[in-house]
Order: sequence, then structure tokens, then C-alpha cells
Amino acid sequence: MLMADAERKIQQLYNDVNAIYGMLATIQETQGSHGEQLESLRKSVIGISATQMRHGNRLNELDAAVVGVSEQVKEIRITQMRHENRFTEIDRRFDAQDAKLDAQGDKLDLIMKALNISAN
Repeated sequence: MLMADAERKIQQLYNDVNAIYGMLATIQETQGSHGEQLESLRKSVIGISATQMRHGNRLNELDAAVVGVSEQVKEIRITQMRHENRFTEIDRRFDAQDAKLDAQGDKLDLIMKALNISAN
């Protein structure tokens, strides 16, 4: 009976070893799959990183362009203020000329009244 027990134990050990090899094969297969997935993720992360770098560069370009536009708008505002000042000066001169013409018209009215001349 001792021999039968020994053979049964040996057979059980043989079965256990085969089961372990089967599990190791499954683990190896799973690790291979995981390795492929990790490689795919690595490539995705590299792609995302490259895209973010391009976006960063583009944002820098846009930022520089906005600064340029801001400077142009500032120059336009300065020019508009100068034009407004010139228009104000011209308007004042027209007002002065208007006042002179009104004064001349008043004088002319007095002269016409004095000479008893009707404008109609």
C-alpha cells in the first residue's frame, strides 16, 4: 500500500506540475497581451505629447499675433485721437467764422434798415 500511495503522490505532483505549467503559459500569454496594450498606450501618450507640444507652439504664435494686433489697435486709437483733435480745431474755426458772418449779417441788417432797404 505504501507503493500505491507513493505512486499516487507522484502522479498528483506530476499533475500539479502540469497545472502550474499551464497557469504559467496563461500568465505568459496575459503578460504578452498586457505588453502590447502598454506599447499601444505608450504610442498614444507620445502622440498626445506631440499634439500638446504643437498646440503650445501654436498658442505662442497666436499670443505673439495678438500682441501685434494690440499694438496696431493702440496706434489706430492714437491716430483717431489726433484726428479728433484736428476736427475739434476745425470746428472751432468754423464756429469763429460763423460768428463773424453773423456779426456781418447783423451789420448788414442795420445798414439796410438805416437805408430803409428791404431784403425781400
